[in-house]
Amino acid sequence: MRIFRPILLLIAVGLLIVSVDQFMKGYSDWQRAQVLEEAYRAEIRELEAERDQLQKRVEMLKNDELTKERLARKRLGYIKPGELKFKVAKSDDVK
Repeated sequence: MRIFRPILLLIAVGLLIVSVDQFMKGYSDWQRAQVLEEAYRAEIRELEAERDQLQKRVEMLKNDELTKERLARKRLGYIKPGELKFKVAKSDDVK
């Protein structure tokens, strides 16, 4: 009977050590998950801001005549009737 108590004490201490070790591993994983979650939330905020900017641009392209005109002039080279368009050509032979 005298040996029974120390064995139980050793088993209890061993179980306590294993439990604490498992808790610390779980806590460490939880901390890493919190850091990752904040990084993902920051990325989501950035993407939402970009989406909002793109939605504004789409609305401008749909509804704003001045924006449409600027885009047509810049990308497509459109000009209004009566305007002259000049194109400056680079010469590769200039020394």
